[in-house]
Amino acid sequence: MMKSRHPIAALLFFILSSAVQAAGSPMNEDFTNLISLSKNAIEAGKQEDAQAFAEKTNIAMEALKAQAQNEKGYSIKLPRASAKLKAALKAAKAGNIQEGIDNLELAVTEMQKK
Repeated sequence: MMKSRHPIAALLFFILSSAVQAAGSPMNEDFTNLISLSKNAIEAGKQEDAQAFAEKTNIAMEALKAQAQNEKGYSIKLPRASAKLKAALKAAKAGNIQEGIDNLELAVTEMQKK
């Protein structure tokens, strides 16, 4: 008689390890649109158009909020990018374009991390 404990244990281990993977960062995080919107805001900032910079930064922030509502799992990148986008929006509203650009660039870097 063959013991069937090992195959069952292996199957159980596989199932549990898959569940742990799913509890982490969402596998299919797609920040393509958000990165594009952030880069559009950066370009407006580099042209020193404070109004366009603030508007485009606000659009990127709204897109981030929408993406956060649609995420199925926990994302470590989203809150970090959100903090940088909020700082960029605050700087944009205060007319501190370079500070806003710096924060947007940090947000983009965070979203692009693997």
